[in-house]
Amino acid sequence: ILLRAFRLMCTAASMSDIYEANRQICKYVHATSRGHEAIQLATAFQMLPCDYISPYYRDDSMLLGLGFSPYTLMLQLLAKADDIFTGGRAYYSHPNFRGEGKPTIIPQSSATGMQAIPATGIAQGLQYLQTINSPLFKKGPGGEVPLVVCSLGDASLTEGEVSEAFQFAVLKKLPVIFLVQDNEWGISVSAAEARTMNASEFAKSFKGMQRISIDGSDFIRSFEVMKNVIWQVRENHQPFLVQAKVPLLAHHTSGVRKEFYRSEEDLALHAAEDPLPRLRKRMQEMGFAENELKEIEFLAAKEVAESFSRAVAAPEQDPLKEDEYI
Repeated sequence: ILLRAFRLMCTAASMSDIYEANRQICKYVHATSRGHEAIQLATAFQMLPCDYISPYYRDDSMLLGLGFSPYTLMLQLLAKADDIFTGGRAYYSHPNFRGEGKPTIIPQSSATGMQAIPATGIAQGLQYLQTINSPLFKKGPGGEVPLVVCSLGDASLTEGEVSEAFQFAVLKKLPVIFLVQDNEWGISVSAAEARTMNASEFAKSFKGMQRISIDGSDFIRSFEVMKNVIWQVRENHQPFLVQAKVPLLAHHTSGVRKEFYRSEEDLALHAAEDPLPRLRKRMQEMGFAENELKEIEFLAAKEVAESFSRAVAAPEQDPLKEDEYI
């Protein structure tokens, strides 16, 4: 598990670097998961094909953890015809997927927080299918009941849609996990400028919402917590909010540059919590060989570079085939 997590963290970091170096040819404004990798991978590793997930725009590590390749994600970034999600017609890290071997990913709006209501609605649908003993209610390989993960940024909790989703989730006791990745920044606005409370404090007012706050840049801790939370939601069929404190290491998006609005002191504080070197150091302490870790770093960077070159050369969209994605 640690080797897989480290490899995918290296992959995500290399993807972020190559996107930044080639920003002028990336078709869409985009964000990356730099700083958020640990909690995203820890969550993805626990999910089953019977589950549903609604990622948000910074969740490319989540998608890597679910088994999507860098090349697949890059096709969306570059608006290429072979993008499996929408044929290059949606922003990067705005996937949708229904297929074998992975959780179902529901489409989402680019508007912040809009995924909360549809994700909660799917949890209600699962509850209903279970109640009527429908053959459409698919379980995991070990008989696990399905659940929904709704991934959110902390600033989205100021949106009314999120409050509505929370209210309905606790009212109906729905099997949904609200994963709030809290990096203390919205789009050019700090947490202190946007809200009076964090996600866990906010969730306290919704009676029946289980909640926990964790260091989301610690992969091992995040993995343990998400394993337990997912087990609880499968067993108890009640909503759960996880507030994962994480650093924001990349730009807010490729179009909103961090140097525009963040101080050197703030950037240094976030850099000190980078989950990649933290995991690397922990693995060294556990006895992983330095040459093994270096080889993983090298191979991850090589795969990303090769994938990006392939994606750049991939066919462009054919407007005559647009109906396939409507």
